[in-house]
This record gives sequence, C-alpha cells and structure tokens, in this order.
Amino acid sequence: MPIFRRAARLPDAVAAHLPPGDKALAFAPLSGGSWAVVARDALLLVGEDGLGQRSAWDEVENGAWDGDTGTFTITWADRERPDQPLVLDSDDVAVFTSALRERVQASVVHHETITVDGTRVRATVRRREDGSLYSQLTAFGPLRRSEDVERELDELERRVREAVGIG
Repeated sequence: MPIFRRAARLPDAVAAHLPPGDKALAFAPLSGGSWAVVARDALLLVGEDGLGQRSAWDEVENGAWDGDTGTFTITWADRERPDQPLVLDSDDVAVFTSALRERVQASVVHHETITVDGTRVRATVRRREDGSLYSQLTAFGPLRRSEDVERELDELERRVREAVGIG
C-alpha cells in the first residue's frame, strides 16, 4: 500500500508577503524564523513580518551548501556584494537547492571562459527578469591592465554578445 506525504507548504503568514506574481516554487526555513523562497523570477527572503529581500536570478552567480554548518551561501554575480550566508533550519534542502540552481542557470544564456595573462576570465550573457539580455565579465583573480589585456577582454565580450545576437 503506497504511503502519501502531504507536500510541504509555506506558512500562510509568510506566503501572504510574497510579491504579486512571485509564486513559491521551492522554499527552505531559515534560522530566526524567516524563509528563503525560490520563485520563477527571484530569490526571496521573507518572514511573517514581510519581505526582507528580493534578488532577481541574474544577480546570483551561484550558491553552495555546507551541510556541516547548515549554511547555504549565495555568491553574487556582480562580485561587489559580499557572499550572503543563509543559515537553514533544515537538512532537507535538495528541492530548494535544485530549484535555485535551475533558476540561476536559466538566467545564463551563453558563456565563454578564457585565460588572460594567467587569470581565468568568464564572459556571460544573462537574461534579466524583464527578458532583456546583457553581458558581464568576471575575472577570477587579479588582472594587469594593459592594451593587450583590454583588447582580449573586448574580443571575448564581443564574441559572447554576437553568439546570442546582441553584438
């Protein structure tokens, strides 16, 4: 005889604060009583007292789960904001982390990585919430500024933009 489990639900007092159009696809409770919510267009941090943060998927570079500390750490695509640790109040994070990964990946239209002067550089074309596309360069280490380096970066960005028709 099959056993049926009720699907987990976001508490009504929390769901009431979701912005219109942001339906919860997956969620995880955070220590302190708020919730991390994966919606189609954004990552939301929301509690019974209201919406604390809404970040569109193109703003998120990735997330990493550390089961030892129960922490899911968000790395921002702009690299200007510090990583954001979210301390989860549950070890059952597979649905949440899978949904988050899928939404971040859906915002990436095209990317290419090269090494410039010994530093790995990635050019990415991402889709904003409104559907518009933009390109972004990310260096994973220091880059010495020179005309040759600038030329390589410009060529990399030109290639990824042309690959998706926004040359």
